Amino acid sequence: MKQLMIDTATTRLSVALSENGSIQAEATVMVSKNHAVTLMPMIEQLMAAVKWTPTELERIIVTTGPGSYTGIRIGVTTAKTIAYTLKLPLVGVSALRLMAAAPNTELPVVSLIDARRGNAYIGHYQQNAQVTPDSHASVADWLQANMTGPFVVVGDVEPFRDVLAAYDYTEAPAAHSYGRAGDLVALGEATADVHAFEPEYLRLAEAEAKWLEGQNNG
Repeated sequence: MKQLMIDTATTRLSVALSENGSIQAEATVMVSKNHAVTLMPMIEQLMAAVKWTPTELERIIVTTGPGSYTGIRIGVTTAKTIAYTLKLPLVGVSALRLMAAAPNTELPVVSLIDARRGNAYIGHYQQNAQVTPDSHASVADWLQANMTGPFVVVGDVEPFRDVLAAYDYTEAPAAHSYGRAGDLVALGEATADVHAFEPEYLRLAEAEAKWLEGQNNG
């Protein structure tokens, strides 16, 4: 099976192609808020490198979030458009689960994506199995409620280093601290209806939240 895999949930943009579980091409770049102009050219370049045509693709796997609101929307919209146009199965995977797969450890892994003001999108996995639901929470409160023994942290560690200092944690090496699209080949399973497929933001975008606050106070 030939698959296209996309991760746009963080500032890193990652795309990979696999065939029968083997990675054929992969690229991961730091593009900050530039996913909209970078994603499709990257897909086209990888497809050209392995001499695939779009009609050869058999499945699309994409991270559904949480993370960058704009990045997630771009990745999911692109994946849905390709899947709909080519009539392909579409699979969604949590970005936090993808990040947790990077260190390849038997210890519990806590994935962190900074959401500012002491909060983060937090994932809690062990050997690719979800331990607690993905959440948007205060890192200090979440750690106190969920972590006791040793664990590995991936993702945005720096903003929470002071809070983490009270725990028995290990920071994953930089090369294994964020998700790679190639890892999606082992994580994507359940297909979804393309029309009903939606991102997993875990919280409203700031503009939506302010609008709702204004309606409630009006």
